[in-house]
Amino acid sequence: MRMIDKKKSLIFALFPVILVVVMTLAVRGHFYKVALFKSEDGWGYDILVKDKAYIHQPYMPALEGEIPFKDKRSARKTGRLVIRKIRNHELPAVTREEIKSITGI
Repeated sequence: MRMIDKKKSLIFALFPVILVVVMTLAVRGHFYKVALFKSEDGWGYDILVKDKAYIHQPYMPALEGEIPFKDKRSARKTGRLVIRKIRNHELPAVTREEIKSITGI
């Protein structure tokens, strides 16, 4: 009977540790977020890390001049591409070809 009580106590003591590990792993995949905002004549995006701006992008990257995204969809899609690159341990740079395929310009 005593061995069962020790096992129950051990499980009860380890439960908070297990819970913290599971919560940390669950949050890990959702570390980055895209936040869209109105920018001059169009849209821009921020990449947020723990709700703080990590990347602020008011204009389409890789294009000459300060040209905002024409719609939310293009800004969101580009932001998601940047997050995918960060998660794959790549530079978060977007090429002109990627912008053209996303925006259709």
